[in-house]
Amino acid sequence: MRAAILTGLKTIEIVERPVADPAKGEVALAINAVGICGSDLAYWAQGVAGGFKKLDFSAEGLCKGYCGQMGHECAGTVIAVGEGVDSLVVGDRVALEPGVPCGTCVQHCRKGRYNLCKSMRFIGSAVNEVPGAMVTRFNHPAAFCYKLPTHISLDEGAMFEPLCVALQAVRRARVGIAMRVLITGAGPIGLMTLLAAKAAGATVLAITDMVDAKLVVARTLGATYTFKANTPNLVSVAQQAVGGEFDVTFECSGVVPALDLCVSATGSGGVLCVVANYKADEAGRTPVRLQELARREIDLVGVYRYCNLYPTALELVSSGAVNLKPLISRKFSLEQAGHAFEYFATGEPIKVLITPNEAAGDDGCKPCEFDEVSLEKAREFGV
Repeated sequence: MRAAILTGLKTIEIVERPVADPAKGEVALAINAVGICGSDLAYWAQGVAGGFKKLDFSAEGLCKGYCGQMGHECAGTVIAVGEGVDSLVVGDRVALEPGVPCGTCVQHCRKGRYNLCKSMRFIGSAVNEVPGAMVTRFNHPAAFCYKLPTHISLDEGAMFEPLCVALQAVRRARVGIAMRVLITGAGPIGLMTLLAAKAAGATVLAITDMVDAKLVVARTLGATYTFKANTPNLVSVAQQAVGGEFDVTFECSGVVPALDLCVSATGSGGVLCVVANYKADEAGRTPVRLQELARREIDLVGVYRYCNLYPTALELVSSGAVNLKPLISRKFSLEQAGHAFEYFATGEPIKVLITPNEAAGDDGCKPCEFDEVSLEKAREFGV
């Protein structure tokens, strides 16, 4: 198989690697689409996984653990089935759920919260030490492959993974009918949270960002209010616009001032859901006004991946309740993986896909135009 391997900071090489036949319970897949996640970008730009683990770019390091193979937002076509697999056949198109738990631990898996399993094997994770799917061929347990109906594209299937993060956030925050929702950060997760909250019945959907182009996309997806994140007195402006306090806020930007804004914007008795990851201080702390949360009985909830939500994502996209297609900014071939990361690092695109088994060509996706904010974001990553 051909694989896109991260061999150093901002350095991706295409190499040939051996691949075994699918084991018992597995299927072999031709990978058709892989999304670049913000965590992948941190690997590429900073050489850090999970905000704490430094990547090993030595020859030995690239032959163990995750082996330099990123990619967990993926979909593909079954090309072979292992022993005991009767749920899928050759030719089926599937979305892969990347996290495979032990399935037996009493503390998490048997309580239905397998996303918290301490023995989780999450593909493309240097922390879990499992190679990813930014490759032409990949083996994966059939039980974690979800067959796509003919009207759902493989590109959409690859985006089920971040959609499930958004669905987990909406479920954890208990979003319901006629609620007022504020989302800080209009990146892929923020916009998918918008779609998920809308599907859950929220009628007031406000979102903030620094990039005008992303706010335009948010409006096309159903945002009722959009605000530049640097708007003076933003909490007062937003609450006046929507006619009151927000029932639920979602912090999806990973910026501490946005977290502080969510504390102020959430109504008493409401929910603040932290979806983004943060760069903590040396003591591992992220500042948050806990006293105000306690005094106003605001529930602070976190999100870590998802569990039991791929069928929900499949139903929402299949029925048309959620449309993921407008989120695709551009697609690149496997050989163009390095360029794909450079493009994504500008901060302007929403979702960038790599198509390992397709040649480069006109994909019909119009590249975003960069503004000064996105160019400044690119400079932060050294692009």
